[in-house]
Amino acid sequence: MKKSLTLSFLFALLIITGACNNKNSEKQNAVISKDNPISKNTIHVYYFHGSIRCSTCVAVDENTHQYLKELFPEKMNKGEIVFKSINIDKNKRPDLIKKYQIYGQTLLLIKDKKVIDLTNDAFQFVTTQPETWKGIIASQIEHLTKL
Repeated sequence: MKKSLTLSFLFALLIITGACNNKNSEKQNAVISKDNPISKNTIHVYYFHGSIRCSTCVAVDENTHQYLKELFPEKMNKGEIVFKSINIDKNKRPDLIKKYQIYGQTLLLIKDKKVIDLTNDAFQFVTTQPETWKGIIASQIEHLTKL
């Protein structure tokens, strides 16, 4: 019963986030250069989203990027951690969209061949428990750093 309820909640969240709207989405889009491939030593944080975004979608994007800059300023400055926001509707990186089978809002942490999907945690905590979300980001980045 509990599992069924959890799955229903996650399915409803997915539907809601896909139908959200935000007119400020254009400033969040970033184009990733083909010259910036995924390297073995770099942690890439990709937030895939659509053109139509709700406040939670924008919060995942903005807060994740902000927390990375606060928690890991040196690694961000050195390019050891790279954050990119990708609008899947504009198909800016079809190679990544196809490789990771992206079809909606998705937050991935990638180092070499290790991929961590933090989408569910992001949407669950970013607005209601931001410190929890910040802690999850910190622990997952630290985990990837040790690999």
